[in-house]
Amino acid sequence: MAALLLTLLATAVLVPLFAGTAVAPGQRGFDGGLVAGRQSPGPSGSPSASPSPSVSPSPSPSPSVSTSPPPAQAAPAPAPAPAPAPAPAPQVPAATSGPGWTVNAANVGLRPHGLSCAGLPEYTGDWRVPAGTVISGMLVTTALDLSAGGITVERSCVQPRSADRGMPVLTTTSNLTGAIASSPVVIRDSEIDGSLLDRESAAWATAFVGVANLTGNYVHGFGSGIAVMNAGSALDALIERNYVTGLVAVGDPAADGNHSDAFTVRDFTAEARADRSLVVRNNRFDCDSQNATGALFIQTYSGRIDNVLVEGNLLEGEGFQLALERTNEPYGNVRARNNRLTGTGWGATYMTGGPGWSQWSDNYLYAPGAGDARGTAVAAP
Repeated sequence: MAALLLTLLATAVLVPLFAGTAVAPGQRGFDGGLVAGRQSPGPSGSPSASPSPSVSPSPSPSPSVSTSPPPAQAAPAPAPAPAPAPAPAPQVPAATSGPGWTVNAANVGLRPHGLSCAGLPEYTGDWRVPAGTVISGMLVTTALDLSAGGITVERSCVQPRSADRGMPVLTTTSNLTGAIASSPVVIRDSEIDGSLLDRESAAWATAFVGVANLTGNYVHGFGSGIAVMNAGSALDALIERNYVTGLVAVGDPAADGNHSDAFTVRDFTAEARADRSLVVRNNRFDCDSQNATGALFIQTYSGRIDNVLVEGNLLEGEGFQLALERTNEPYGNVRARNNRLTGTGWGATYMTGGPGWSQWSDNYLYAPGAGDARGTAVAAP
């Protein structure tokens, strides 16, 4: 019997043990999939080799089982992320005109083309101008909605006979739906004249509000001149060689009166198009109103403003000549170079809020008798 017992012990089969741990997928604090751990079996036990006949045999010790998980394998280091592609630079067209201090009423607008408001036939088309329209050599006596886009107004006189309070004469934003032109609008070599309006109506009107390319225009007789506002997020804008003057004031600007800007930017975002640009070049902006804010006023009133180049302009009149202000939204990449400022009114410059001008170079007080009209250098505000 003892021999049989020894034989059974010597031929016993010991079964290794395996264990796993279940973990809920997606458990907080873990990355990636979770693999259940596996326990390794311990060494097998063995019976005594030659038990003594006088001693009862005893079973071999139970095999030990490791309860420690195998060493964790280090996760491979993630591959470095590729460097992001650089954002495209703003598109800045080449200058096609001399500086703003060479601009006057005789060399912009209709006169260089031998035209006048009185000699043009009257426009009889819809005030909501269809896409693709070219208005050339016409007298326009109503406000125009240019929001359909793809429209050109050239060598024409825009001389409204009436204007709604606070409304622009020309706009690229629909008064009915709020839609903004999605293809370029061009207004060039034209006269925009508020002289037929009563003083109250003129003071509360702005010649242009929206986003467009305005070049070579003579703008006078309104409360404010050109406003880049409700500019959308897609179209570039070029404001070049325009003369804005003769602005109209009414009332007390600190109470119920109007405020006048010869040129202003209130929104122009590049968030959807990093290479979008607004170029304000070689203009003459004269904010000669008694209720002047300034000749060129950049303010983030209705949205963020990006990628603006202010270059080669003559800025004159009351208020501040060149102002930059953060209000409701941020601004960035706003540059001013080679401008002439008269230093009249409240002074040449004003800046508050935000990072300030990204570039400020070669800006001088206007000195008509000096070379290139350079007077004293104007320091960055």
